[in-house]
Amino acid sequence: MVSRKPVLRHGLLALLLSVGAGCGSSGSDSPAPQSYHVGGTVAGLAAGAQLTVMVNGQDSLVIAQSGTFNFGAMLTNGDRYDVTVNASPAGQTCSVAGGSGTVQAANVANIVVTCSDQTFTLGGPVAGLNAAGLVLKNGSETLAVSAGATGFVFPQPLAYTSSFAVAIATQPQGAACTLQNAAGVMPAHAVTNVAVSCSDQPFSLGGTVSGLGSASGLTLANGSDTLAVAARSTAFMFAQRVSFGSVYQVTIQSAPAGMQCLVTNGSGVMPAGAVTNVGIVCAVNTYSVGGRIAGLLAQGLVLANGTDTLAVPPRTGSFTMPTQLPAGAPYNILVQTQPQGRTCSVNDGSGTIGSAPVTNVQITCAVSGYTVGGSVSGLSAAGLVLVNGSDSLSVLANALIFSMPQAVATGASYDVAVQAHPIALSCQVTNGSGIMANTDVSDVSVACNPASESVLFDFSAAGSGGFTPYGKLLQAWSSVLYGVTAFGGAQGFGSLYAVLPDGSVSTLHSFAGGTDGASPYGSLIQGADGSLYGVAAAGGANGNGVVYRINTSGAETVLYSFGVGSDAQKPYGSLLQGSDGNFYGMSLAGGTNNLGTVFVVTPGGTETVLHSFGAATDGSSPWGALIQGNDGNLYGLTSQGGTRGSGVIFRMTLQGTETVLYSFAGGTDAANPRGSLIQASDGNFYGLSAAGGARGQGAVFELTAGGTESVLVSFGAAGDGANPYGDLLQGSDGNLYALTLNGGANGCGALVQISLAGTESVLYSFAGGSDGASPYGSLSETPDGTLWGVTSAGGSGGGGTLFYLN
Repeated sequence: MVSRKPVLRHGLLALLLSVGAGCGSSGSDSPAPQSYHVGGTVAGLAAGAQLTVMVNGQDSLVIAQSGTFNFGAMLTNGDRYDVTVNASPAGQTCSVAGGSGTVQAANVANIVVTCSDQTFTLGGPVAGLNAAGLVLKNGSETLAVSAGATGFVFPQPLAYTSSFAVAIATQPQGAACTLQNAAGVMPAHAVTNVAVSCSDQPFSLGGTVSGLGSASGLTLANGSDTLAVAARSTAFMFAQRVSFGSVYQVTIQSAPAGMQCLVTNGSGVMPAGAVTNVGIVCAVNTYSVGGRIAGLLAQGLVLANGTDTLAVPPRTGSFTMPTQLPAGAPYNILVQTQPQGRTCSVNDGSGTIGSAPVTNVQITCAVSGYTVGGSVSGLSAAGLVLVNGSDSLSVLANALIFSMPQAVATGASYDVAVQAHPIALSCQVTNGSGIMANTDVSDVSVACNPASESVLFDFSAAGSGGFTPYGKLLQAWSSVLYGVTAFGGAQGFGSLYAVLPDGSVSTLHSFAGGTDGASPYGSLIQGADGSLYGVAAAGGANGNGVVYRINTSGAETVLYSFGVGSDAQKPYGSLLQGSDGNFYGMSLAGGTNNLGTVFVVTPGGTETVLHSFGAATDGSSPWGALIQGNDGNLYGLTSQGGTRGSGVIFRMTLQGTETVLYSFAGGTDAANPRGSLIQASDGNFYGLSAAGGARGQGAVFELTAGGTESVLVSFGAAGDGANPYGDLLQGSDGNLYALTLNGGANGCGALVQISLAGTESVLYSFAGGSDGASPYGSLSETPDGTLWGVTSAGGSGGGGTLFYLN
């Protein structure tokens, strides 16, 4: 089904080489250069259609069905390849991802050609472009953007699900531009958020200083700009800024007496931002860096440690780099030039100089190198990253085959592993490790499958153990998971249960109502003393809820019974132990306006109402919990109130001074949040709202440190989650995870993943049967990367389930 138009240039080259070999040389001492295939995967090609692709504008290949392909012409090490679509099939648009690069002594099998009958435009806003010359590119397509432009759109639309990666091909004259949201997978609509920001300002140049101590006399230079570094300095910055695009080179003009100082990361071209990673390492003693060499039987090996280089003669068994380094300096030995006909690899080549010479660097050389690759199945989404040691590969969606970019020398080990999984998929590697022989490895298999949910416990079958769990699970110091149910237990007022490491579930305490608590709707926390703390929405001396403490053996103490009138009443959330050791929380009712409070309880049980909600444009009716931000203040949400009645985001000092940061507007904005905020790794605050958003069924929102709010995701599309009542979780992979009460493929709720850039995927849709339904709460992550949660309904009798998802 594949026809090729052969290219004569390879045959002509072979003829010329043979003629040259007969003119003064037999040619027997020079082996023929090894050739490599260029190919990949075609996805989405319509039945009966024909697609023509070309490599380097010469070798064409006609493809008649989806699957793998290889060009007939083979390239040698160092050749450039550029795969393009020469003729798309009728009624379809095909685009190439990963189609350009350089052959690196290995077959190329990572190109993906995606065909689709749907295409959409790619563009975004432009800010600060005051000069001509900006050229953007996406693959082989380029676009010149005029000075003063406020937006751009590439002329060529892209196929749905194809990958895009916008880059700056040429910077404008005397200015610098950066990109945001520049790469991704084409959705079923136009991409309009690839943002270009330009600046013509110069930027500062500096970095860190270590080992200087009390010594003086260190002077740095960048061209004619010099800087005297004071004793005991740990950082430096040149007074003269460097223009974008200019070359900088930081050098040691003079070192303190008796010391040697080294510059790392000292040279480069000024980017569109401050350079802060130049390192100055000083020490009294210096040490050599070297090691052993095996298999070096040819000329040409050059090793490098930064700017320090060493040409190594053949048959050398050991080496020492020319320049000694001070204690504390980093080193990174690399092969700058490979020897003739051989491939050398480095083991134990990087580290930090200690108090002795480095002698354990190992250079292993072997005849040629070979490709490590294999097959891929089930990869329907982007995000898969494979690694083999320091060699990494991002595998494009729909790929069926792959090859790692770097060749592996004969006799060296390889170990292909998954560094990052695609959204909603779990990928496993088989036949991924071994010792490289004298042939390519092509039997590594990567299989991707949808993430699956498992039910550990069915609350309906628990007898007096409680049912209808809310909140989230707490992983205590002992690795035991703890949670609460709002109902059931021995007296029918709820329970506190433990999930042991062996998977068994036991009831530690049954709430009794009366002076004891009843109906705990929130989550537990573990205090600094190791005990468990929580609030119940009912029970206590006045029927308005309690603050309780339970040790890990199940012995409970009521610390405080909420009162009447202006006291806090009916807390539905969870406690926070602040940096001062006190416990902070919110109540749904009570306070001077009976619209909720923020309260504080000391470990000894003394309670104080810090704030009563409901005055003027203040929030009201908070359901969730407080968090303590990086600045030491408390942050929280209310479900009602604010200038538009849809709830607020507020900040409060530990003494009770409140500031409303944002009032939700409803409509397409978020509205009526029932959970709590999180402060993510980027320093911004994120949360969920039960209503609002573009479809009125809830949203994920973000609040920057500057107070700007934006909706990242609007829930409620077909098959999507809807109406989340809990909190977000930032997983160890950096993504956000949440449960939604409704929505999903079956209308019974969903588990969703959201990137910080706002890309959302449904990882699991609850079916409403044995797997559970209607999760009101939030997720927890254990150190092994497993997500844990509870549903408030479903299971064998509708009492909810405890589940986990890897």
